[in-house]
Amino acid sequence: MRIPKRHWFLLVGLLVLGAGPLRTQTHSLPQVKIDTGLLQGLRSPGGNQAAAFLGIPYAAPPVGDLRWEPPQPPRLWSGVKTAAAFAPACPQLPAGWLPYPRWSEDCLYLNVWTPRLSRHADLPVIVYFHGGSNRSGYSQLDPLGPPLSRLGVVVVTANYRLGPFGFFAHPALTAASPVHSSGDYGILDQIQALRWVKQNIAAFGGDPGRITVMGQSAGAFDVCLMMASPLARGLFQRAIMESGDCESTLIEDIRRPVHFNQVQGTGEGNGEELAADLGLVKDASAIRNLRSLPATAILDAWRRHPELNFDAIVDGWVIPDQPATIFSEARQAHIPVLVGSNADEATVFGPGPSTLSAYWSFLRADTGGYAAQEFRLWPAQSDADVAPQYLKLQNAGFTFGAWSMARSMTRIGEPAYLYLFTWADAGKRARLGACHGEELYFLSESFPRDWTFVQGQQTFGETLRRYWVNFAKSANPNGTGLPAWPAYNQDSNRVQELGPSIQQKPVDTSLPEFQELMRPIIKEAGS
Repeated sequence: MRIPKRHWFLLVGLLVLGAGPLRTQTHSLPQVKIDTGLLQGLRSPGGNQAAAFLGIPYAAPPVGDLRWEPPQPPRLWSGVKTAAAFAPACPQLPAGWLPYPRWSEDCLYLNVWTPRLSRHADLPVIVYFHGGSNRSGYSQLDPLGPPLSRLGVVVVTANYRLGPFGFFAHPALTAASPVHSSGDYGILDQIQALRWVKQNIAAFGGDPGRITVMGQSAGAFDVCLMMASPLARGLFQRAIMESGDCESTLIEDIRRPVHFNQVQGTGEGNGEELAADLGLVKDASAIRNLRSLPATAILDAWRRHPELNFDAIVDGWVIPDQPATIFSEARQAHIPVLVGSNADEATVFGPGPSTLSAYWSFLRADTGGYAAQEFRLWPAQSDADVAPQYLKLQNAGFTFGAWSMARSMTRIGEPAYLYLFTWADAGKRARLGACHGEELYFLSESFPRDWTFVQGQQTFGETLRRYWVNFAKSANPNGTGLPAWPAYNQDSNRVQELGPSIQQKPVDTSLPEFQELMRPIIKEAGS
């Protein structure tokens, strides 16, 4: 089982666009030459060579005939291009957990923060992809660039296509594709962003041979998918996954129904339903007609059909098999990972089923013929038991995913640093515990205005940021003055608690039982 699609990868909190202002003096603004032309950025806090470049195109605008096509190389320009403001977000519907952004279909842009603008600096690089269920969010969602770059890394954040613009599969698109694939354009965007980084990051002071790809929630899920994709091989050397993975679950298939994790229909089937709502039949002209529609018409159709899920699929090219199968056969990228979850992930996802009848309906949609086994792990004797058991089940999905990922990487001889984040707000959010996305406040040094600051919080934030940056530097989070963090070991089976206490502790004792539930489900998917 995993989290229902409608609740996947939500963030909660106040968004801020940066930690400290960028200086915008008109004299001595930093410039850098990349493959496509000359850029002029902004000076940023952190030293004379610290700079930020915002809104850099990493691909051609995915509009017109390029809607639902793999990203194409960015266009060249002449003269000096100003890179001093974030680009529009990709098209999306409003989400209750973040301010609705200015958006445009022309949205494939990224941002770079560097502490040392020198071609010979050879600094490690972190490329971060935001969360939001692959249906919402934008590159400046989590202001990680300024605080992390000050610790000696180049930080990149990027937009990528979302919802029916990033994950729309259709038989006509598949038939027209030279690789007989459609649907994973948002993942291809992220792979294209990594290609851009590998080709250009040295100009900003980054080392193209030391790239860490990092994501939270849906971003972590996508990082996992790129570890499973042969198209991304060699584009990054390590990975950080916060509260999201693809290794322990099943995802949609382009044509084959998957009866698991609330998945409904198939990739192409969902695309056909959306096209039918727009009055388009399944013939050779359907895609031409769809590409001629304004983006708002597609969003309006999606709004009318919230049950249609547009997310990553097994398409046979970008994602050749179920990721769980790829990892079980050791066909994923062989790289070090830092992976974990938060102790109370699901408290921000809203109410679930409230009666035994509704709970059983959820379980049957979640694990199909294995619903009874799932019920035995999270039993409810009455309606009053349902809400707390449902919450435990959802939290366990995140914990299990991180633990399973650590075990998969350890089996192939790669170090995996497994964590459980336990810091919770002491004020009005105390009832939520260490909820989904809470670690991002500390990594970005950006907290909601009504956050309650307590003793030890600043030191904890510094520790967390140093762990992450050390991992990007050396594939090992440990460093002078930090509490020791051993790599995961299957024999000792322990996890690093990151919270008011930073220590090794035994993993949850229910995880092996969870694994026994998942084993036959994953096996059936790969057969």
